[in-house]
Amino acid sequence: MDMIVNTVRLMDYDQAKEYSEGDNNTLKEKLAIGFLNPEDYKNLNITPSSNLKIISNFGSVIIKVLQDKNVPLGTINMPVSIWANQITGIENNELVYKNIKVKVEVTKDSILNLKDLLNLIKEN
Repeated sequence: MDMIVNTVRLMDYDQAKEYSEGDNNTLKEKLAIGFLNPEDYKNLNITPSSNLKIISNFGSVIIKVLQDKNVPLGTINMPVSIWANQITGIENNELVYKNIKVKVEVTKDSILNLKDLLNLIKEN
């Protein structure tokens, strides 16, 4: 399914706060997530045990999804984080972090923790 991703700053899902006050588990729980409209959640047949793989022209990432009725249909809002950075990039000398065109698919694959994500980035 084609969707749009916007990275956003959220009070309860803040990268700096989690780095300073959290641990490896809370980093993943609070930052490797996306918010979807409940109708999109339903249309994708997402279950509490499934995750979402997001693929952009810049890369891909697997996240947990939560429902939020305030998110427009066809849109995923992701907290600014290293997980969101996997699908952002540079186009025409400008950073692309809003209105990113993506393909999404429901998956049972695991979400990478911070250490594994950093190792993957180093390998590439």
